[in-house]
Amino acid sequence: MTSTKKWKIGIIGAGGISEAHLEAIKDEPRAEVVAIADVSREVASNRAARHTIPQVYTDYRELLKNPDVNAVIICVPNYLHAETAMEALAAGKHTLCEKPMAMNVAQAEEMIQAAAQAGKILMVAQNNRFRSDAQYVKNLLMEGKLGQVYHAKTGWVRRNGIPGWGSWFTQKELAGGGPLIDIGVHMLDLTLWLLGHPKPVSVLGQTYAQFGPDKKGLSEWGRRDENGTFDVEDMAVAMITFENGLTLTLDASWASHIEKENVFLHLYGQAGGTSLNLMEDRLTLYQDWNGTAATTEIIPKREKERAKLFQNFIDSLEGSATPLCTPEQALYINRLIEAIYASAATGEAIRL
Repeated sequence: MTSTKKWKIGIIGAGGISEAHLEAIKDEPRAEVVAIADVSREVASNRAARHTIPQVYTDYRELLKNPDVNAVIICVPNYLHAETAMEALAAGKHTLCEKPMAMNVAQAEEMIQAAAQAGKILMVAQNNRFRSDAQYVKNLLMEGKLGQVYHAKTGWVRRNGIPGWGSWFTQKELAGGGPLIDIGVHMLDLTLWLLGHPKPVSVLGQTYAQFGPDKKGLSEWGRRDENGTFDVEDMAVAMITFENGLTLTLDASWASHIEKENVFLHLYGQAGGTSLNLMEDRLTLYQDWNGTAATTEIIPKREKERAKLFQNFIDSLEGSATPLCTPEQALYINRLIEAIYASAATGEAIRL
């Protein structure tokens, strides 16, 4: 049965990432954006004009009082995720929150509790799970085509990609960290979702700040504050071991002396392996056929992953599906990120 209800959506935070969500919502006929909030009226008004959003607020709490709004999408800086989400849930609004879910484990646990108390959907916007190539790999794994996966290598590394130098992006108190919690969270989430969230045993991590302190390796993303602060890493690496014997290595950097930006995921299985290049939409499958090495290039149909994410959110609100990105899984990722930072700070492996 086709739903006749039109879900009324409010956007909290009118920065760059809100544009990606607003474009995705255009593909969902069951929803419309009726309100947007940002501390900058100019920014909010410009976004509202671009997408014909009728109501503009400078205080998101006023937006939450709007009885017409059924659900909100949180696009504010990291340090505001937990507070904003919990207030939205308490106000009776279903909530889709940008990644990372929270700054730390404690905040993530509070968000989960708030959703349970409110009886509302809380979903985290891990859009890469909805990529057609990622879905293809998930099906391979579920069908046992790779056999037992014993090792994974993943990462997101940039050549010049430090966002908004001096802004909240580069302040630990406001962002929670650097590229690990900004872009590394995407690859950690995608990899461990594919692998079924195995139980972690230990984490060894290291962080570096080789570019940011000297204002090198900068990107055009975000607003710079020349008088601001850079006290986060610009590269993090980690190795995680799991109870089932699986190992995972992760690289996350905003700036590196490399050829070009690379977003990758390699799975090593007993019966086959895969290599996923998210920048180039390239998926490769490695197997043996009758003793002969075989390499197959897979080209799944490219789809709009954020539109698919929002469709899953609406389906969940209507009860025809459950969120693919649950807050409990996001908490799992928060635990690992927190452990990586703790290991880097102490120089010791963290037992979980």
